[in-house]
Amino acid sequence: MYSILSLVSRSSTISCIRHLKMNTRMPRSRPELLRFIEDIALPVLEKPLSDPVEDCYREQIKNKILLDQEDIELASEYDQFRARRFREMLESSHVVLLCQEVCIIPPIRYTIAKMQFMKNGFTFIKFPRIVPHLALANDTQYENFLPPILSFGFETIYLFHKENNLSLAFKLLKKYRNNLLLIGGLVDGRLYNRAGLENLVQLPNIDYFQGELVSITQLPSSRTLSLANHPARLLSHYLDTYVKSQQTKA
Repeated sequence: MYSILSLVSRSSTISCIRHLKMNTRMPRSRPELLRFIEDIALPVLEKPLSDPVEDCYREQIKNKILLDQEDIELASEYDQFRARRFREMLESSHVVLLCQEVCIIPPIRYTIAKMQFMKNGFTFIKFPRIVPHLALANDTQYENFLPPILSFGFETIYLFHKENNLSLAFKLLKKYRNNLLLIGGLVDGRLYNRAGLENLVQLPNIDYFQGELVSITQLPSSRTLSLANHPARLLSHYLDTYVKSQQTKA
């Protein structure tokens, strides 16, 4: 008579006895294919992910180059005329603001905002994207002043003003912030982003500093004139006193 334990291998004997009870079932072996795949499979090397910001920047640059070439190739004579007009307005204005139209408001609100800007001396114009690209092509000074590439169908609006009245522009933009979104601007030939314009408008007016400077420079001259005339006035006072005293004695 052979024992049941002699029918199973030694390695499976331990797994056959559980809680002092005999387990007569053979342990299930792993499939040969799975063991073969595990033996020959190499560890998967993780591919480093690219920087999404860098990818987005490269894609924007590529789109910008393609769109610029397309704009210049499709330019008509009327577009060339409007580009020259745009350049003249850009160079003759002290303040030029680049805004984005917000299309989630009724058209009547947009019309009211446009009329308010025009009443306060602003030139409110929508230029197609091809016009500023033709006017500012190959000009490094205004390279960052071109309309945004990813405008999502919204219109780009330019606000021109002959005088440096940035505070009035911000007052109107704050009133119609649901209609226009400020992106950047050009003040006295210098380019600013939105944050730069906000810091610039908080500075005191230049007229205040001019008045203070004039008063400071005129103060020494007025004192000098007063000191120069003091001996003459003193002599005149003494002579007047002497004449009166002589008249009294007589």
